[in-house]
Amino acid sequence: MVGQSCFQAGQTVVLREMWDGKIWSARPAIVVQDNPDLMAFYIPTGVVSSVRRASDGSPASVDNRVRSEWILSEEVEWPEYERLKLTIPGSGYSVIIFSDFRAGTLSTWYINLEEPIGRTHFSYDYIDLLLDVIASPDLSEWRWDDEDELEEVVKAGLISLIKAAELYTEGERVVAWLQSGTSPFNGWQKWCPDPSWQVPVLPEGWDIID
Repeated sequence: MVGQSCFQAGQTVVLREMWDGKIWSARPAIVVQDNPDLMAFYIPTGVVSSVRRASDGSPASVDNRVRSEWILSEEVEWPEYERLKLTIPGSGYSVIIFSDFRAGTLSTWYINLEEPIGRTHFSYDYIDLLLDVIASPDLSEWRWDDEDELEEVVKAGLISLIKAAELYTEGERVVAWLQSGTSPFNGWQKWCPDPSWQVPVLPEGWDIID
């Protein structure tokens, strides 16, 4: 992964999930900020992403990960939600806010446990580690998500038991930080996108891996 300078606010970049050295999914996003302490990427409704699928068009499974076989399909994910992905550079997770930002209607806090890879001149790449946390708008309730998929990849030997335990510990830590109201993510639910921004599209060369 080639080191690059900071992304510029308003720039279109690609958020690329990787697996086994290949693209697992790719989403165009607008840079809100790219600071040493926090990166913020905005994904408006209507964005067309490149999403992993099995060869028959069904959702890709753990078996596809094991065999490193999948295809990419252009789709609109979660058409009812805008998303704001917040990442502390180098951390093992992102906090994603699902919301209608202009209306001020927060739907969900989502903690995505992941392994950062780095950036190219047009993308930010990471490995999704399957386990997630979904929390209510007021953060009073939360639950794990995709525990079954994590269990499957552990059984397949793709993620170790030690790493899986670390993911649970990290998820609990981030939830507690959010609930404390002192994290750098608190307050972003009140953010509003620039009305002049257009829906971003995947740029030419988005599928090139350095």
